[in-house]
Amino acid sequence: MPAFPNSLLPRLRILFRSSPARFALIAFCLFFIFSLATRGALLATAWHELTCDASLAQALVIGIAYDAAAAAFAAFPWLLLGVLAPVRLLKSLPGKILIASFMTVFIGILIFIATAEWFFWDEFSARFNFIAVDYLIFTPEVIGNIKESYPMIPILSGIVTIAGMLAWQMSRKRWFIWAIGGITCWKDRCAWLITGLAVYSLVVAFVKQSSIPVFANQFHTEIAKNGCWSFLAAGKLMELEYDKWYAKLPLDEALVEAKQQLVTADEPATSQVPNDLRRSLKGRGTEHPWNVIVVCMESMSGDYMGHNGNKAGITPNLDRLSKESVFFENLYATGTRTVRGIEALTLNLPPTPGQSIIYRPEGINLITTFTPFLARGYDCAFLYGGNGRFDYMNRYFSTSGCRIMDIKAWEKNDVTFKTSWGACDEDLFRKTLAEADADHAAGRPFHFFCMTTSNHRPYDFPEGHIDMHSHDRKSAVKYADWAVGNLIEQASKRPWFNDTLFVIVADHCASSAGKSEIDVTKYHIPAMIYNPALVPAKMVSTLCSQIDIMPTVFGLLNWNYQTLGYGHDLLAPFAGTLPGRTFVSNYQKIALLRDEGIAILKPNRKHSSYTCNMITGDFSPIDRIASDKLVHDATVFYQSASWLFSTGKLKKNPPAPSPSNN
Repeated sequence: MPAFPNSLLPRLRILFRSSPARFALIAFCLFFIFSLATRGALLATAWHELTCDASLAQALVIGIAYDAAAAAFAAFPWLLLGVLAPVRLLKSLPGKILIASFMTVFIGILIFIATAEWFFWDEFSARFNFIAVDYLIFTPEVIGNIKESYPMIPILSGIVTIAGMLAWQMSRKRWFIWAIGGITCWKDRCAWLITGLAVYSLVVAFVKQSSIPVFANQFHTEIAKNGCWSFLAAGKLMELEYDKWYAKLPLDEALVEAKQQLVTADEPATSQVPNDLRRSLKGRGTEHPWNVIVVCMESMSGDYMGHNGNKAGITPNLDRLSKESVFFENLYATGTRTVRGIEALTLNLPPTPGQSIIYRPEGINLITTFTPFLARGYDCAFLYGGNGRFDYMNRYFSTSGCRIMDIKAWEKNDVTFKTSWGACDEDLFRKTLAEADADHAAGRPFHFFCMTTSNHRPYDFPEGHIDMHSHDRKSAVKYADWAVGNLIEQASKRPWFNDTLFVIVADHCASSAGKSEIDVTKYHIPAMIYNPALVPAKMVSTLCSQIDIMPTVFGLLNWNYQTLGYGHDLLAPFAGTLPGRTFVSNYQKIALLRDEGIAILKPNRKHSSYTCNMITGDFSPIDRIASDKLVHDATVFYQSASWLFSTGKLKKNPPAPSPSNN
């Protein structure tokens, strides 16, 4: 009998006398041990971010409980194998070889999961979440990116070697012989099948991801999770219905208050119907038929800029352009994903909880910022150096009226340098210039949305343009900065340059992890509207959001249009009377940030509020009156915005507003 079973207490030996129970026990122990080892590795990695107090001990205890629950899931298929496998097969030599092979694969999978979790933590400072689910869906791009970013042959070779060695040791200790040699009568099998189903049902019913407490240190919350369990929970909660999960007001009240807060002297209501949130914006002079090119820069954090105190000198072009632009020095991204940035820039709405609207099946045929351009005969296009099917971007832009110019629509010679994530930024901007030249030659005004890729892992780009080598985040930032500077330089030589606004903005920051529930310092991004020939330089210091950028552009164009967006023209005459505010989110948590503090709305109708240090991101207690006001206003904005989407009001042919919501 192997050493491991002999170490069990006599009663446990009686309990695990049958083959199904022994298979399940071995699988449970292996999964549990690997889960503990993974947590230990992550603890060591994040040690400098943790707080050594009672909450860390509590997080570890909770984490062990979730490891056990996940291990019970992992053991169930092995229990079924012991129950359903024919006795002759189990006892035969081929059967023993098959069991040993299955166990080797199982161990290899456990090692692979632990390795993947370590790399995922290194990138996102979190256990598996909805990002991992997204990556599983869009496997070609992600697998290519992983192959280019990590030494996969040595990693996989190591995993196979370790798995083989562990399986061989288990075989030497006769674990497999012990498992196969248990009782296999049908009475015993049925008893364990019923037991296994009961345990499985109890785990499903009572172990919930939402039960994990939110600790003051967000890293403790992540440590309390089990990666596999978190992955399954994220897959289940890709979308969160606002009315079901979040704090809410009576709908009539929320809509009336939303209308009151959105309407300004510059942006009056379109109608007096209480639930009609449309506003009519009027130009401040003759309309300008200027072209507009939006450059959405991948992962360009605000703290990379010299303007914000960075001494590395990696954004010389952005720093120079910011002094010649309408520069928003206090602007924040709405989320942590590219699709969140696109959503904010094109829908001008606070982020709905769960997945971005762009990702959802209903996120098509919407009224967007392209709508006023299309109404004026503009050529609208989405230019992207990667495959636009990723995150359903092509679907969203095409149903918004844009030509799709992702890499699949390019000619072969348009690409000079490419990673698995897409063509380099230099190629993207060269294609953008060519498309603009063609439109100008045809006498068509244009509005392009350009999404960059070079500042994304594997951080690879053409050599020779900057004084740094590739495969490093800082060097990728500097190359992305160079590419934007080169775009402006090349565009300035075109005949259409003096009639074109350039909007340069990031989609999100390079990282969103922090100790706080939402670390606001990880949402600060650069944003500017550039063309000295058209608009004078101006520094906008108001606390503002990505959703305010395009309304400000429309104000500069002097266009008349209607909007359901929540953004404001920050250069309008009465803009100085607006309170500073921005919206930030991290999938399940959605927040309203103002100068006086932050209100965070969370699932299960929970919320919290604090004063917030915008420099450090630290939270402090807030007085009750200010807290109630912040939470109330956050509920008004988010509930009404979610209502617009869920009721189809954002569609190009929406249902007509009614006098009552009942």
